[in-house]
Amino acid sequence: MPEAPLKPAPLLTTKQVATIPELNLACGERLREVTVGFETYGRLNEARDNVILICHFFSGHSHAAGRYAPDDQELGWWDAVIGPGKAIDTDRYFVVAIDALGCVRTDAPHGVTTSAASIDPATGEPYGPTFPALAMADAVAAQRHVLTQLGVERLAAVAGPSLGAMQALEWAVSRPGEVDRVIASIGLAEFQPREIGLYRVMMDAIRLDPRFKDGRYDREDPPIEGLAASIKLMLLLSSGRETLQESFGRAFADAECDPRLDRTAEWQVETWLETEGRRRAALCDANAWIAMLRANMRWDLAHRHGSLAQAFARLKARVLLIPGEGDELAHLPSYHLPMVQALEEAGADYAVAPLPPKRGHLAGLADIGLVADAIRACLETPLRA
Repeated sequence: MPEAPLKPAPLLTTKQVATIPELNLACGERLREVTVGFETYGRLNEARDNVILICHFFSGHSHAAGRYAPDDQELGWWDAVIGPGKAIDTDRYFVVAIDALGCVRTDAPHGVTTSAASIDPATGEPYGPTFPALAMADAVAAQRHVLTQLGVERLAAVAGPSLGAMQALEWAVSRPGEVDRVIASIGLAEFQPREIGLYRVMMDAIRLDPRFKDGRYDREDPPIEGLAASIKLMLLLSSGRETLQESFGRAFADAECDPRLDRTAEWQVETWLETEGRRRAALCDANAWIAMLRANMRWDLAHRHGSLAQAFARLKARVLLIPGEGDELAHLPSYHLPMVQALEEAGADYAVAPLPPKRGHLAGLADIGLVADAIRACLETPLRA
């Protein structure tokens, strides 16, 4: 009887922390004693030219692939495409995943990066509502410091979903000589009025919680209700209509209690939102969440360059856009099509690999394996002269 093939060894990693003594921000303020969490996969080659930077989504962190221990049940959020032999091949590339400055997570081991939840070294108290206004350029600047500490000068690629795609685009436009390729999944080049308004409602949900206290809340009694409500809105905005319909339909939370007849009964989707909202709120900080919402609302890749086409004219990198066909956050006609038009006008080297509509915005995470071949092609095809 032939022996069963050996399973490949799991990709193992650890959370590391870099320290930046001083970081100048786009708003003119300065952060001191900045800490930034990161993880690495694969090995840096002798030429130091095999580095791929991974940037995370809004509520994410730098655990992009692998496990912390062989029996760990939590895989990194892009494990489908990062690892030995995968599209982002860790046998070939040195992959560095770095937290965004202001990362909303506070749970171990993810809550290590300086944010509004961190202690201000000048006061010994949490920054809270005094945390400086962040821009996407600040996340890039912090990541640049970490890469410099690792001895990395140039990037074979920068990749990420959603907020990570925004960071990747900022890298390629603001530091064109340092980036060869951009892989932007479910990304936006700016925030438009609808999304700015929706994010404002998410902020208001937190501020209306009596425990919020203008952002100076007790860390032992935080505004969980408000933060959970904000997260519920984010979940609905990110989830695909088809996925929600397939998962819940009009099912009752309790089969014996009909919400059409009983004023206290709920639909199953309500129960899911309540459970998920509270679970995720326990992993995050309310002030950090608000600061990150604001950072997203400020995002406008074109504003320093006159137009989006002029911004893309600075590109020296190949761009792979991975839009979600059912995305109601990075709405395809509103966000993706103008990016394609601007890339065309700029004469940029780009390709598009759309994701199916079912999962909405979350397709950029859950379905990323479906475009593995496009990612591999982006990385392996020689750059245009």
